[in-house]
Amino acid sequence: MNITLKKYLVVSFLVLSLGTTNHVTAATETEIELTQVTNTVITNLEEALKAVTANKLDKALDYIYVTQDSAIDILGACSISAKKERGSTALKKARRQINKGDTAGAAVSLKKAIKIFKSLLLPVDNGRPSIVEWFK
Repeated sequence: MNITLKKYLVVSFLVLSLGTTNHVTAATETEIELTQVTNTVITNLEEALKAVTANKLDKALDYIYVTQDSAIDILGACSISAKKERGSTALKKARRQINKGDTAGAAVSLKKAIKIFKSLLLPVDNGRPSIVEWFK
């Protein structure tokens, strides 16, 4: 009877341990995916800024369109969704400025968007986790 109880406890412990490991793995995969998407958005924004600086407005618009598609993939919660919205607003403003030929204004808007999307990778000061820490 004692051996049966020990076997039951060992098997139960193993089942619980494996279940916990799978959840941690899923969270890690989600964290990696979100980090990759956010890094892609930042890279595209930096390329758009270079294009605006070089006065290649059509190329800058292409990067902004690609960035908006990638930004949709970023999951948000609490302050993260607010940052995502501010980043989207900055992208729309940059696109309007590029269409008007305002390269200086577009550069400022793109720098703001880059700063906002980079902040998604850093912890938030208000005690809420960043997008990277959200799934830990």
